[in-house]
Amino acid sequence: MWNSITRCVRGKALTVMCTGAVLGGLAVAQPAQAAAADTCRTLSATVNNSAGQAGGHVQGTFCINTNDYSAYLHSGYYNYVEDYQADGVAARAWVLHGGITNGPLATDSTSTSGGTELGPWDSTGFGSTLRLYVCLGTTSPGNTGARCASSSMSA
Repeated sequence: MWNSITRCVRGKALTVMCTGAVLGGLAVAQPAQAAAADTCRTLSATVNNSAGQAGGHVQGTFCINTNDYSAYLHSGYYNYVEDYQADGVAARAWVLHGGITNGPLATDSTSTSGGTELGPWDSTGFGSTLRLYVCLGTTSPGNTGARCASSSMSA
């Protein structure tokens, strides 16, 4: 009968080292897989239109892996962008992560649809901060004249 005793020590660099000893005199080294440490948060923002009324809204649950600072949109939640006004100006969702702006992740151009679901998204950059935007019209965050609102998270 093989009985084993395993000892794991967590190091400063978030690595895990495990060694196992099989009773009976044999020693075996066992590398341990460090579980991904994800920080997840639901972000939401509402942007006003030019008349000062709520023009569009975005909501998404994002996760940042604290081991390598990659990020993704959590598909286990309803993530959406919604246009509030029937004014011909669509609401678009954008995400900024690792200095790279991605999007639009989805566009909603009707105030009666109840929102448009954001498609799957995985980061193309790495960083400890992520910002979700909702913008009205065809401009993206940071462009001159862009009407946007945002929410952010950090790992």
